[in-house]
Amino acid sequence: MQKSDQLSTTITAFELWRTNKKGRSTPIPTCLREQAVSLLNSYSTGKIMSALKISGSQFNQWRNALELTEQPRQFIELPLTNAVSHQPFNIELYFASGEKVRLSGVVDSNLFTALIKAVKA
Repeated sequence: MQKSDQLSTTITAFELWRTNKKGRSTPIPTCLREQAVSLLNSYSTGKIMSALKISGSQFNQWRNALELTEQPRQFIELPLTNAVSHQPFNIELYFASGEKVRLSGVVDSNLFTALIKAVKA
């Protein structure tokens, strides 16, 4: 998505939410907060606050909250195997956070079992 499209899409999303919110005290949804904070990759804080009609303290709270919830990615260590029979596989994992991991390749059943156990842990 182009830089200006991202800002205009976010502005539209905020305007739509404001039009349809139930009351004055309805909190801004997390997805809109995340969308606003993601604009920092392309725009200044002042530009974002002005375009979205939000306060500086509100925006800083969102940014700080999102920084605290982001955790470093962890690697899953899998055992090395010398097995001769390998089977192709395709797997997609969908997480509650909305993230998706897609794996595919050739692997033996021991490695695949270790992967499943590691993901469950």
